[in-house]
Order: sequence, then C-alpha cells, then structure tokens
Amino acid sequence: MTFCAAPFVHMVQNPDGQFRTCCMYEKPLEGKYANIEEAFDSEENNIIRQRMLSGEKLPECIKCDIDEMHEGKVKKSYRGEFNRLYGEFVKDPKFKFLEISVSNKCNFKCIDCGPRFSNQFGPTIENELPSEENFEDVVSLKILGGEPFLDKRNIKLLEMVPRHQIDLMIITNNSIFPNNYVLDLLADFKLVNLNISIDGIGKIAEYVRYGTTWSRFERHWYKWLDWINMDKHTRYFCPHFVLHSLNAPFFDDTIKWSNIPIMDWSWDFLHTPKWLNVSYLPDHVKEYILKKNKNVREPLKKFLYSNELDKKIFRQLLNQNDRHKFVPADSYNIPDVMEDYIDLFYRNLEL
Repeated sequence: MTFCAAPFVHMVQNPDGQFRTCCMYEKPLEGKYANIEEAFDSEENNIIRQRMLSGEKLPECIKCDIDEMHEGKVKKSYRGEFNRLYGEFVKDPKFKFLEISVSNKCNFKCIDCGPRFSNQFGPTIENELPSEENFEDVVSLKILGGEPFLDKRNIKLLEMVPRHQIDLMIITNNSIFPNNYVLDLLADFKLVNLNISIDGIGKIAEYVRYGTTWSRFERHWYKWLDWINMDKHTRYFCPHFVLHSLNAPFFDDTIKWSNIPIMDWSWDFLHTPKWLNVSYLPDHVKEYILKKNKNVREPLKKFLYSNELDKKIFRQLLNQNDRHKFVPADSYNIPDVMEDYIDLFYRNLEL
C-alpha cells in the first residue's frame, strides 16, 4: 500500500509550531503558516496530495511501511485507517481531522523522547489555540502533549469544540486523573479513545519513562477502567506500548498485567532514535527478545532482522546515550528485573 488519504483531510500542529500532513509523515511542512487552515490549503500540502495520487512510494511514510509489517494488529497503520475512514474526500479535500499539541508541558523525561514533546528536556513551547471556525467540519480530534491534562488550555480546547460530532483520542502518560468537570466534558464527545502510554510495568516503567510512579499509575489505570465501563458504547481504552532496545523483552509481561488482549492494544516498534532501535542489536540479543515475545513474534521477527548489528549505534546504547544529561543520578541503576537482559549486551562483545 502506498496511497494515503491523510493529506486530503488531516493536519497536525506540533508544540514547536510545525505543521505536518500526518504524525507519521517524517517531514514537517517547510512554510510558515499563520494557522491550520492555511497549512492545510498550502501548495506544499497539495504537492504531497499529487504525489499520493501519482502512485509514488513516499520515503517520508516509512513509519507506516513498518507498521504494515505487523501481523495481529486490528489497525495496522494510520495509512490504512485514513483510507478506510476518509477515502471519499480524495476528490474534494476537506479538513476533517485535527491532531494538536497545544504545548510540550510534561512531567516525564521518557528515554525515547526529547525537547519537542517534553519541556523537561528544554524550554516550554506553546501554540495558539485554533479558532472555533476551524472545527466546523471536524469529526476527529487527537490531543497530545507534553501531557494533555497538565496544560489547562487543553480544557479550553475541549470546551470550544463541537463535542457531539467529534471522535476524540487523547494521549496521556496517566500521571493525572482529571476532575469531574473534565470527565463530563469528555463524556460529551461522540466517542472517546483513551490512549495510555505504557512501556513496561513496575520498575521497568519507572526506568524507561522517568517520572512514572508505578503505584500512582496503577491507581489511575483502574479509575479510568471504571469510567470507561460506565459507557462502553462511547468510550474505550487503548494502551500503547513503544517497543525499544531497553524494554523489548517485557511486552508480554505488560500485556499479562493489563488483562487486556493484544488485539485491543496499540503498539509500535521504535524507529528513531537509532540507539534504541532493536534492529541494530546483536543477533544473540535479538534471539532473546523473540523468545520473550510470543504475542507479536512474527512482526517483531521481521523488524528485528530488517537491519544488522551496527557497532557504532550499539555503543551508544551501551553508554545509555548520556542518560546522565537529563535524569538524576539515582535513576542510572538498572532495575533488578532487567539485569539478566542487560547482561546479554556485554556477552561476546567485540566492538
């Protein structure tokens, strides 16, 4: 599959002010645009549409190419979902789906993140809220951060949009459980997809997603489940796992803890930064990861062996990519549960 309907209906506004035709599309639009509508109607976005229509295989869409390697996913790729839901708008582009980060305000320093999506790595970056006119035809809204529930302007965004016509997806690190007023706003949406980021459990979660307090995470998890169970027709729960070189053997354990079947999960194999990409690991480490992952074994095998060991990249992993630059010294120590896995990194080491 090479064609995608995203440029015909969708726009992303990142916290750094960049606009993208899709969150999976690797390059932001190069122009400086005053608002979402201007970016959506821009000539460079139209060029992307024409490339799609011509049948070109766009290298910028490599993330969806990787996702479509995954067997066992109900929703294999954003590309597939856009084509299924919005294919009718290809002949007459119309802005239907907004993905927005109003800021990078966050309380986590996840090991696979950086200053673009967390102000824990650098300065706080804020966007202006879109005008209400932008939402007249919008039927899907995706809110990210930073951490969305940390920025009060996201509450303003929830208040201003026509909630009854919109399917909402909200991406959260689960550190904040909102008050009743916000829960009532969420309940007004046509559909709510609560997407909770979880890249491991217990000490693993606290290590790879610095800022996590596992007891708080569990408490909020069960509160969300109770809220969703009040109306399963309009609310659903979708945990999201990003598999990378430090948490790769622990996905099955995380699924088991959740008591949620793999078909109801969202998950990805991390592509960048390369030092966390499992496809650059030594073969004996890859074999161990495969043995530990029965739920996603076949697609994982394809991804693991899509590249060979890169010694330069692997050395970056061994150095933890200068982890000390962004987290306190007391977080350096590898959790006991990870030690057997990390020991494999140094076996047969010839760098």
